[in-house]
Amino acid sequence: MSRSKPEPRKRANGLGSKPVKRGDSWSVQVTVGRRPDGKLDRRRVTGHTPEEAMQKARELQVAAAQGMLATHERLTVGEWMKTWVEAKATRAAPTYRLKLEAHAKHITQHLGSMELRKLRPGHVHTFARALEAKELAPSYRREVLSTLEAALERAVVMELIPRNVARPVKLEAAPVTRKVKAWDAATVARFLEVARPYRLYPLFYLGFATGLRREELLGLAWQHVDLEARTLRVEQTLTPDKGGVHIGPPKTRNSRRVVGFGPDVAAVLEGWKAELAEERRILGREWHDSGLVFPSSTGHPLHPRNVNRISHRAEKTWHSAGMSRSPQTNTASRLLDVAALRNEFALGRETSYALLRMLPHVKAGSRYLIRREDLERYLEQAAREGRDIRKEALAAARA
Repeated sequence: MSRSKPEPRKRANGLGSKPVKRGDSWSVQVTVGRRPDGKLDRRRVTGHTPEEAMQKARELQVAAAQGMLATHERLTVGEWMKTWVEAKATRAAPTYRLKLEAHAKHITQHLGSMELRKLRPGHVHTFARALEAKELAPSYRREVLSTLEAALERAVVMELIPRNVARPVKLEAAPVTRKVKAWDAATVARFLEVARPYRLYPLFYLGFATGLRREELLGLAWQHVDLEARTLRVEQTLTPDKGGVHIGPPKTRNSRRVVGFGPDVAAVLEGWKAELAEERRILGREWHDSGLVFPSSTGHPLHPRNVNRISHRAEKTWHSAGMSRSPQTNTASRLLDVAALRNEFALGRETSYALLRMLPHVKAGSRYLIRREDLERYLEQAAREGRDIRKEALAAARA
């Protein structure tokens, strides 16, 4: 009587392990390929019955064969955020990269250790509440959640997750606690008076007179300034970067522009140019000729945080009810309200249609800025009526 051959213990490749009972469920382990490090990529699926576990194992194998299976099933949110930010950073401006890294830091602190595939809307909602508890500005909280949503959207495209769980989570509209006040002529004059003893007084003066951004002021080079024609060209900006600063082109095409200024500004810049020449003479070979209008005391590019420090010191010497903490030299955004013409002319700067070209960063619809279209319409109407806007503005400033 011949003996029957015993069944082999090892199952054929691709069939997975036999269902194993674990508590109230059954599990099957399946090999779906190899991981990036060369080791076998084994996955475990569970079901309420052996048949259900085997069915899930077969579906997993089909997905792997069709290339629809994520190869990083245990990828964490923190790991994915790091990968996503690094990929975005290669094509982004330094300021945008720093912003993404700051957003990713908040996300990683709260959700970093969680597996990406296990992230649910409830987790994102809890994260949103945690941001609120940190007393961050509502606009900043929205930016952080938008960054998370964008990163998860990319993960969906890469088939790492089936859906974007951050999309349904929306922040409630925050109540408006206070309105931003535009600086009037008296406030501007007071700030400039207080800032006069500081080395960078010409920077603040030029900022108030032209509405240049902080990064535009710090990136301004003497080769782009014509004191005789009383014009300057915005050709580059200086922004903070890891370990220093970055000088590069403006963010948008409209940011490249020619800006005019009055004789008072020309006089301030001429005096400042003479001061820089004296600093260069004193330092001699230790002076670094960067060619910038507003360099450091040794001639190197000036970090934006130094401008903030000086403006904060100046503000500590005076108080104005309802004022925001720091002008950040972006004065045009504060001056261009319904009293814009009064403020501009009270400073002695000639205003024309060039004002619209000088302020491309003013956003239409902002709650404390007039629309650029409305300002243009106002200027056109005044020109048709033959009104002397300068006299009107000066009279309003004295009122």
